[in-house]
Amino acid sequence: MLDSMRAAAQGWMAKLLLGILVVGFAIWGIPHDLIGNFMPKYLVKVGPETVTAAEFERTFNRSLQNLSRQTGQTISLEQARSMGFDRNVLNGMIQNAALDAAAKSLKLAVSDATIVSDVQANPAFAGIDGKFDHNRFLRILEQNNLSEAGFIASERQNRLRAMLNDAAVGGLVMPRSFIEAETRYRDEQRDASYFVFSLNPADVPQATEDDLKKQYEGNAAAYTAPEYRALALITVDPAAIAGKIQLSEADLAAGYEAHKADFFKPETRTVQQITFADVAAATAAKEKIAAGEDFLKLAEGLGQKETDITFADQPKSAFLDAAIADAAFALKPGEVSAPVAGSLTTALLRVTKVTPEEQRTLDQVKDELTKTLQLEKARDQIQSTYDAVEDARASQTRFEDIAAKAGLPFQLIPAVSAAGQDKDGKDVTLPLRDDVLKAAFASDVGVENDALSMGDGYVWYEVREVIPSALRPFADVKARVESDFTASKLRELTAKKAQDLVAKAQSGTTLATLGQEIGNAAVQKAEGLKRNEASETFSAPAVAALFGAPEKGFAWAPEPDGKGARIMQVDKVLLPAFNAASADAKKLSDEAAGGLSEDLLIGFMGALRDQAGVEINETLWRNVTGNTASP
Repeated sequence: MLDSMRAAAQGWMAKLLLGILVVGFAIWGIPHDLIGNFMPKYLVKVGPETVTAAEFERTFNRSLQNLSRQTGQTISLEQARSMGFDRNVLNGMIQNAALDAAAKSLKLAVSDATIVSDVQANPAFAGIDGKFDHNRFLRILEQNNLSEAGFIASERQNRLRAMLNDAAVGGLVMPRSFIEAETRYRDEQRDASYFVFSLNPADVPQATEDDLKKQYEGNAAAYTAPEYRALALITVDPAAIAGKIQLSEADLAAGYEAHKADFFKPETRTVQQITFADVAAATAAKEKIAAGEDFLKLAEGLGQKETDITFADQPKSAFLDAAIADAAFALKPGEVSAPVAGSLTTALLRVTKVTPEEQRTLDQVKDELTKTLQLEKARDQIQSTYDAVEDARASQTRFEDIAAKAGLPFQLIPAVSAAGQDKDGKDVTLPLRDDVLKAAFASDVGVENDALSMGDGYVWYEVREVIPSALRPFADVKARVESDFTASKLRELTAKKAQDLVAKAQSGTTLATLGQEIGNAAVQKAEGLKRNEASETFSAPAVAALFGAPEKGFAWAPEPDGKGARIMQVDKVLLPAFNAASADAKKLSDEAAGGLSEDLLIGFMGALRDQAGVEINETLWRNVTGNTASP
């Protein structure tokens, strides 16, 4: 066959076709796509540095494995993508490439001799004699899929990156004056005198129709209904199916045999255990007990408390030492064992309580077993139910009819907002509430949506109607507008009254006198108030206002109910003593330096990336990750 092809290639027709191609390439050039198929592609280009798709995949897979080990659970590619993990990995590689580009432009270098010297001094590569073991070094590299040259290159790269990072943020020390100011700001306390007054809503003038219209028109957003959606839902879960499943006596008998171990309780014992250094010491103690010494008194004499030596109601499997377990479960209640030389310790044992094993009968567990078996069979039926619903949907069957035929719960929601409330502001009961709302408001009328997983079950949903956001008619919200107008005017009057009272206090009138004038408001005391620490007595606005006034100064703040205000005087400002050598000051310094270092590093990395220039091959990104979003 190959000979035939070679012969054909020598013919006049093949030469003619080849000539046409050569002339075409000479006139129009070689197609860009054709060149691209034979040229290596980069995923990211950062200045002179590139990150290939293969490098990204290796780093991503290694990082994902590390994350799975740290969390103790396997994380799928879909989960990683939804968390933005792939973009985080790529961003880290871009940052490293930017550092590599900067190191090259600055002509930074680390010699092989420096790396070799550090490797030889690394105890991880030391042999039994404590000296560098080259064979051990190679074995460790092999376990990590690294060659010696690859390791040296990686170390050089990491050290150059570290040099740049350290140059940007290394050795950052916060000034003493900053830490002292932060400490005193954070720990400053204040003592205060205050009284609270309230105004009567009846003091607010009756609103005219024009007042209400202005309130309505000037605060349109407050009276605008959100977008609502009418939803139809079908739900299937094992609990909904389980009650309809009938079980025969034979089913129960077979189920009982399959679950028999679930209804078995092993024998348990309460065991007291005194431990000894060796058998000789245990033997001497046993002789004292035989001579009449109390078991617990002997333990106390050895410094072992009753609570420490008592293991209450434990099955045999709970004892890690087999010798101890065998001896404990061979004793009669009240009997003291001979010295037991276990693999972990030597001990004398005493059993104070024995609870026999129990195997509950089928009659005893019939109700519990019935529910268990019904749920198991229901879970088996979920898939067939799912398939039936999907087939019916493919046939354009209405949700109501699908649910009625399958005997599944159907729910029609006339209107629900993205916050899960109906038009009256009441919460709507929905299965898988948050997921259903999010999905429904991302869908539209007429769209066939995928079912949402709900544990072992599913929720199907469709949007029946979209009710756009709209300003509610004035007549519908008039009562609310009137209430809002009154509350607004009450706040204005309260603020004006509070400001007048503070002005009088600043002119020399005492709080006690002002309290009497306002209606026998009693002056109260508050001590040790801290900045940013609100309480039931002092709200956050009150604390903020108090700390905004000087010592002996006055301030006011609205009360949480909006109907009154608090008039306050700063009696005393308590500044804490500052000790720069204290653990608290050091912790604050480290936290502040850490935060500032992080900010500096972010700015530094951003500048490096901007300087180098970053080009991302978004087409290749989508092909490699399956992620349609831009990195």
